[in-house]
Amino acid sequence: MAPTRVGFIGLSKVGWAPKAHLPYLQSSPDYEIVAICNSTVESSKASIKAYGLPSSVKAYANPEDIANDKDIDLVVCSVRVDRHYATIAPSLKAGKDVLVEWPLGKNLAEAEELLKLKNEGGVKNAVVDLQARQAPFVKKIKELLDSGTIGKVLSSTWTGAAGLGGASIMAAYQYIAKRDVGGNIVTIHFGHSIDYIQAVLGYGFSIGPKTTIANRRPTITLLDDDAKTILNPTLPKTSDDTIFLTGTLASSVPISVSLRGGAPFKGQPGLDWRIAGSEGEIRITASGPFLQIGSPDMKIEVHDHASDELKEVGWEEEFAALELPARNVASVYKELKAGRINCTFEDAVERHRFIKEVYRDSGIDA
Repeated sequence: MAPTRVGFIGLSKVGWAPKAHLPYLQSSPDYEIVAICNSTVESSKASIKAYGLPSSVKAYANPEDIANDKDIDLVVCSVRVDRHYATIAPSLKAGKDVLVEWPLGKNLAEAEELLKLKNEGGVKNAVVDLQARQAPFVKKIKELLDSGTIGKVLSSTWTGAAGLGGASIMAAYQYIAKRDVGGNIVTIHFGHSIDYIQAVLGYGFSIGPKTTIANRRPTITLLDDDAKTILNPTLPKTSDDTIFLTGTLASSVPISVSLRGGAPFKGQPGLDWRIAGSEGEIRITASGPFLQIGSPDMKIEVHDHASDELKEVGWEEEFAALELPARNVASVYKELKAGRINCTFEDAVERHRFIKEVYRDSGIDA
């Protein structure tokens, strides 16, 4: 089978794309990068050189050029969420396959419009990178539940500290401080987390009597990207840093989710996720809640009530040769090549609707 020819939007010399997307795309015979589109042609050329891409790779600065290039089969977009619409809309209108990071759009309305463009353009494969939903750890936890390891699932609690969203933020991430940009702790951190929670325990969510979303730090300190120099001691922040959610999954399992900004308690995990059953309990811990990225210290433990034994459970990583951020993304690409979509635009719009509902339940119009 011929390799899928990729036009990549947002492959800068720093950031997420080189860590998460590039390793698999450069090592797999199933994909070939044929074009780069950054903010300037010079930036695109610099990335082509920096990552040792062939000299035949085209350098673009306009998403329209990517959309009009007949040699591109798949457009991959890894830019800030508030730039998703402008960068992928031309390719959707041109009928090209698209893979874009989560969130799909900066808000529900934008996500719905992108879905409309996808349908009108007759796009066959439109993928949103909610990569944790088919991650090896998700499969392992589901395997434990399906095999009856803890009996009937009774409830689940999930508690996380986001790391970001604390008292300070580096300049490269200051957009997270603005709610209307659409990329923040609620949409990104909570959005990814609630998705892998439901990938394990079942989709569908009936929100409980009261959700709390709050911005408890309306001003924060802006630091340079080395986190050494204060650029602004009172940067205004409109995005939220605290979320408390309770409800019931479609599987009738009661659940509580608590996520806050800032570092975890010293010496304690940044993620503590428990699934209680009639015959035992599963505990998942990690230094942070970003299981879609991966955590080197992540553990899955099972407490068997009958024997009172505690056992750590391992799992196999299909792409163990790659660094952690690239592994789950590699799985998305592998599935796509096989004709299976990790998360469709339709799925992503449902995620956006759920987040909109969570905001609304907390009295916030976002």
